[in-house]
Amino acid sequence: MSIDLEKKSESAFDSHSLEGATTKEEDTYDAAFHFVKQNHLDTLELSQQDSAKVVRKVDFHILPLLCGIYFLQFLDKSLLNYAAAMGIKKNLVGNEFANLSTIFYAAYIFGEPIVAYCLQRFPLSKILGLFIVCWGIVVACHAACDTYASLMVVRTLLGLFESSSAVGLIFISGMFYTKPQQAARMGIWSVMAGTATIVGGLLSFGFQHVRTERFLSWQILFLFMGIITSLFGVFVSFYLPDNVTSARFLDHDEKLIILENVRSNQTGTKSKKFKKSQIKELLFHDKLTWPFFLLTITSQIVTGAIGTFSVTITLSFGFDSYESALLQLPVGALIIIIILAATQLVARYGHITYFMASMFVPTIVGCIVLLSTNLTSQRVGNLLAMYLLYSGSSCITLIYTWISANTAGTSKKLFRSVMTMIAFSVACIIGPQLFQAYSAPGYRPAKITLLVTQIACIPISFWVGYICKKENEKRDSEPKSDAPENYEFLDLTDIQNRNFRYTY
Repeated sequence: MSIDLEKKSESAFDSHSLEGATTKEEDTYDAAFHFVKQNHLDTLELSQQDSAKVVRKVDFHILPLLCGIYFLQFLDKSLLNYAAAMGIKKNLVGNEFANLSTIFYAAYIFGEPIVAYCLQRFPLSKILGLFIVCWGIVVACHAACDTYASLMVVRTLLGLFESSSAVGLIFISGMFYTKPQQAARMGIWSVMAGTATIVGGLLSFGFQHVRTERFLSWQILFLFMGIITSLFGVFVSFYLPDNVTSARFLDHDEKLIILENVRSNQTGTKSKKFKKSQIKELLFHDKLTWPFFLLTITSQIVTGAIGTFSVTITLSFGFDSYESALLQLPVGALIIIIILAATQLVARYGHITYFMASMFVPTIVGCIVLLSTNLTSQRVGNLLAMYLLYSGSSCITLIYTWISANTAGTSKKLFRSVMTMIAFSVACIIGPQLFQAYSAPGYRPAKITLLVTQIACIPISFWVGYICKKENEKRDSEPKSDAPENYEFLDLTDIQNRNFRYTY
């Protein structure tokens, strides 16, 4: 970080004085700033019981939507994996199946910055709902595709539209919940990945028994899920609030209670003003940006691998297509257990660095077992070892939590999520490409790569935690600055706001 930037950051409160602020200047602040300024938030008498009651109300109205969005985005993108056991690979040769996954994530990367800008500048519910409807239509269009070229087109479009999901959910969670609450709630909506895995396995098994003269079983599955997703997108457009202050299910005092709760985050809610300075700070001055990026890529290569090839790997152990579909059910249960355990522990005790690092140990053990056993003669052992890979894969939820807790400033928050999802997508491009046709059925080079990357994640996790710890110590030693009233809603970044403390 440059000396000039540090001086500018330390005097950020002075440059954001509220006295005499014009309407144009206030437009750059958080959307909640006007609301709290007019209603004297600090005069509200709060009790823990009142606060808990309102948070439960938010859970009832918001959390099911977040769970539904994450469930559908995970299931819809994973249908290709299940369709592998249903005949979709019949007209594909060599690495074409892996390329379908690669093009999805390449489009995901391209769409991320566009999506983030739209989520900030326009009504969040309408934009997110529109993207969900669009990706539902694309999922249904898979049913009309019977060539490699047509499948490449729909996978590209699906990646573009689905790029809105995780960024939007991380942002919404940060608007309505405190940092510990975010960890717990992100854990809840993230376990929809496990639920989707269970449902996907059941759907694959069930639809394999559905045959018509005109449609194949996998075509019916895509059509069915596409219609459901599109209808859900319409519902999201009308029901999801754009901000705390526009939430129709909250009355005036309840909105104040939620804003008082999230004040402690010092990350605000949402500003419609896109600020290039925050993007510049994220890319060139923030010490956490590239360590987070590296951690995400390294940890999620395993996700790209098993997300596309788990059924194929299971088939290589000697199981048939029906068994391989059903054997995905324990994967879903395992993902749910891992994510809930990790996020609830972090929400209760903190120490996210230690919990993050510990999640890679089972995956390392799984990789070693897969490399050292025979494919078919020890198929149960290999299957259990493959299940262990989902521990390291599931750490993405803790990464969501970590970046949300450690980033302030609307533009910066959104684009840090963008960078995280870009890193995730790069990893998911690399993962399937490890499984080259020449190395089938053992795929030994892929398994060695997964082992090395998971080992590397442990020191990277401690590196991120060390940076956070040292930055907090530095700020603790700085002279205290006088903060203006409601400075938490000035849309300051975590570097500008010297009262901000990082979670580690």
